[in-house]
Amino acid sequence: MEPRTERSERQKRKRRKAIFRQSLLALIALLLLAGAILLISALIRSAKRSAPPKTDNPPVTVDPAEPPVGEDPSGGQPAGLGPAADAELLMEIGEAIQSECAILIDADANVALAVKNADSVIYPASMTKVMTVLTAAEAIPDLGVSFIMTGDIIDPLYRQGATITGLRAGESVTALDLLHGAALRSAADAAEGLAVLSDGDAAAFLRRMNDMARELGLSEATHFSNSSGVFAADHVTTARDMAAIMRAAMANRTCAHVLSTVKYVTAPTPSEPEGLTFYNKYLDWFMEKQPERNTVTACKSGYIWQAKNCIVTYAVGESGRHYICVTAGAPTAAVMMKDQRLILSTYGG
Repeated sequence: MEPRTERSERQKRKRRKAIFRQSLLALIALLLLAGAILLISALIRSAKRSAPPKTDNPPVTVDPAEPPVGEDPSGGQPAGLGPAADAELLMEIGEAIQSECAILIDADANVALAVKNADSVIYPASMTKVMTVLTAAEAIPDLGVSFIMTGDIIDPLYRQGATITGLRAGESVTALDLLHGAALRSAADAAEGLAVLSDGDAAAFLRRMNDMARELGLSEATHFSNSSGVFAADHVTTARDMAAIMRAAMANRTCAHVLSTVKYVTAPTPSEPEGLTFYNKYLDWFMEKQPERNTVTACKSGYIWQAKNCIVTYAVGESGRHYICVTAGAPTAAVMMKDQRLILSTYGG
């Protein structure tokens, strides 16, 4: 018979081994649980960062009877300042950016963070309409005022192959409708309508646009010869000046609303009883795929073959900083969007 002391020692060893195994299993379970919690938390944070905002914008709340007020939606950037100065540690955008010219500015500090041929002369194409919308918004005190579209506006633009709203001669829309037609649809007849509504004729409105360019402190390279962005040899600007124009526009409450709208439906017309629908397709595309650590909230694109593909965007970074990015001279729209996302993801946020 086995001595009682040996049985007792063996039982003690078994109990200690059992306790050790149970403790080890409990520790492993705790480690697995902690790892799962960390993984779930990381996935939730990643989903929050990458989830695009809703594409259905809230309705524009600008009171058509209320004059535009130069409020600053970015919470501090003053309007009316000149082009951004170069930051002390300015980044030179490399060959990965295929657009011929580009600039990224910190809109809050009004300094350039990254550039590529930012002061070279470019044709702005329909980016022009940012200046058109800003000029008209400041010139028209009542955004609910009606405008009757004319054949004198539509016919020449139609023959040029310019983008138009779809309005017919004799149909009436509001100034607010025209602002959205110019910004979202990029319609040349809407831009011409704003010019006539603001100053009575295109020549007087162009003087107003160029006077505003001087007031904003833009370079002598910038000159507007039409309100829509159709090609003209003397209709030129620079990427840096275009960023300054966008900065001033986003400091104007009316312009900020219009340029941040994805979809807008006009008042009914005889040919369109449910109203004309305008889309900002590139803003919608950004909402489907935002740059890393940034959310693009407003933009205006442009294309003519002399200018290639160009766009100016306004973005909010995770840090709360506000950025304006201009790219011009991209060979395709896909390259233009890729360049924008790469610049904002690399230098903004």
